[in-house]
Amino acid sequence: MDDTGPDGHLSVFEQSCAYCGARFRVLAQVAHEHQHASYPCPECGKRYEIEADAEPEVQLLRRRGDGKDDRYQETMF
Repeated sequence: MDDTGPDGHLSVFEQSCAYCGARFRVLAQVAHEHQHASYPCPECGKRYEIEADAEPEVQLLRRRGDGKDDRYQETMF
């Protein structure tokens, strides 16, 4: 669902976390200036990037399905 406005538009989409399998909905005000914002998976904290004016709102739809309770940790290699 997109609500187009003069300063960008509202982007609403559902996503599954690549790490834990949780399903969540993301609501973001998409920027025209190609600004980047990040948002976390509400279950494990894995961060994702989007072009948006500010950090998007995230709503949990389905809890993680991997049977764990750990947090995602970025690795630098």
